Amino acid sequence: MKQIKSYIAVSLDGFIAPPDKELDWIPQEVKFLLNKEYEMANNLLMGANTYLYLFKHWGGWPYKSQRSFVVSHYHNNVTRNYNVEFLLDNPFLKIDELKQDSDILVIGGGKLLTSLIKAGLLDSLTVYTVPVMLGKGIGFLGETFGSEWKLSESKVLDGGVVCSTYQFDKNLQ
Repeated sequence: MKQIKSYIAVSLDGFIAPPDKELDWIPQEVKFLLNKEYEMANNLLMGANTYLYLFKHWGGWPYKSQRSFVVSHYHNNVTRNYNVEFLLDNPFLKIDELKQDSDILVIGGGKLLTSLIKAGLLDSLTVYTVPVMLGKGIGFLGETFGSEWKLSESKVLDGGVVCSTYQFDKNLQ
């Protein structure tokens, strides 16, 4: 079985984006590291809000060479000519099937991350904690009580950004 991983920038007060959804608070080094991970991945997984944000704010679909999956309640595919598949019915069953054969990288999405954690599908979470307070915005995670994780790596980057990688500990469940 392969892994589902996530790399995400989070403000010190627990937000992944301010109310205007602009990402100018994320240092360039962190943006570079995140984009490098996204570009190296064969399979990407995201929620509908992240999908639409990427398309609208980045002038088209940035991940043309990757197979991409969008978890959504509705089919809103604006990238029909690219390898984007919408997972509408039983998305976590399909995600579990995909995980049997290939690694998957989750892009953004606090709601999706929360759902994946609750379903026991997320294996690895790398958090870039940026020393900035956004005050309000899109929260990092919802309720995920009972989920146990082990720190596997942590380092401090320029500007005081802390990069920590956690592995889901199935033995503690």
